[in-house]
Parts: sequence; structure tokens; C-alpha cells
Amino acid sequence: MKFYRELNKCYFHKERDKVFASETEKKLAKKAMILLWNKESIKVHDITYFNDKIRQKIIDEMMPEILDRAIEVYREAKGVKSETAYLAACIFRTLLDYNSYIERLVRQTCRW
Repeated sequence: MKFYRELNKCYFHKERDKVFASETEKKLAKKAMILLWNKESIKVHDITYFNDKIRQKIIDEMMPEILDRAIEVYREAKGVKSETAYLAACIFRTLLDYNSYIERLVRQTCRW
């Protein structure tokens, strides 16, 4: 399936190994992306996204930088019970909020 090929080509190729703290973290991130792809629904900000919308957002909007930011957020988490599910949720929330995150960074770093 195209999604699985793109995962390896875009997010988990050898040149990106330095993004991950370990091979275990890389495998966890891949499992989280697959879990997100197969998720029936996810609720964020009181909006329920169903599988077709989740997949559309992943295909149309997902970038390696979003995964990288989600992993940073995941690393700061304490007492996570289901690591894969938590990271999948972090990825999707980061995907939804990434433009706001970038705008905030620009405002913080650029003084006009």
C-alpha cells in the first residue's frame, strides 16, 4: 500500500535516524503512525475526525517536521500508560496545530 511505502521513504529512511533517540523510539513512532492511519476516529478540540478525514490529513498535510515535533512532545510526557496510542494522539494533535505552532515561533523569534 502506498501509505506504508511513504512511511519508509519519507519518515523512517536511514537519513532521518538522527531524529530518533534510539531504534526503539523509531519503531514506536512507526507503530504510532500506523495506529493513527488505522484509527476509526479520534476526538480533538471537541471535533471527531473519522478514518477518512484522518487519512486525508495525513496524506495532504503531514510532514516529517510534524512527526519530529510530536516526538519532542512525547519525550516530555510523564506516566504514559499506552505509549503507542499516546504518541499517535501527539502526532495528530501536532498535525492539526502545526501552523499555529509555527506562527507562535515566528512571533517569538522575529521582531518587526
